[in-house]
Amino acid sequence: MEETIRKAEKKDVKRLESFLLEANLNTEGVAEAIDYYSLLETKSGALKACIGIEPVNGVGMLRSFVVSEGTSQVQILLLFDRVIRIAEGNNLKALYLATNKESAVSFFNKIGFNTVKDIPVALYNHPHFEQVSNVDNTIIMEMKVGIVDNS
Repeated sequence: MEETIRKAEKKDVKRLESFLLEANLNTEGVAEAIDYYSLLETKSGALKACIGIEPVNGVGMLRSFVVSEGTSQVQILLLFDRVIRIAEGNNLKALYLATNKESAVSFFNKIGFNTVKDIPVALYNHPHFEQVSNVDNTIIMEMKVGIVDNS
């Protein structure tokens, strides 16, 4: 089945929220940040994977990373490439993520994330960061993002 990776649009909000709820993820703030989401969908329009960015004071916090069974590593890499381009296009300086899975760290290292101890102060007070950082053994990672000149 042919699948497409694309930037989310306003019309995708309800479908994306349903997809995230099925994965037991919080949907708060999704509608406001819909322009920062990357989607993988089947030819029939069913969502297969997604990842989003919650923008905060010139940086972004990755959130809502959901991958359905059968999604290939290449598709996951393309999904990340799309969301990184979204970050660049919105002039974000860096992306941050939180994980408690040691096995995920090597994957994120391969795509350009590095483990960090310090994050911007604005992220500490952000509800999504507070939620994910309260999990045991949380590892915070950062990727500096290049600025794209869209002129």
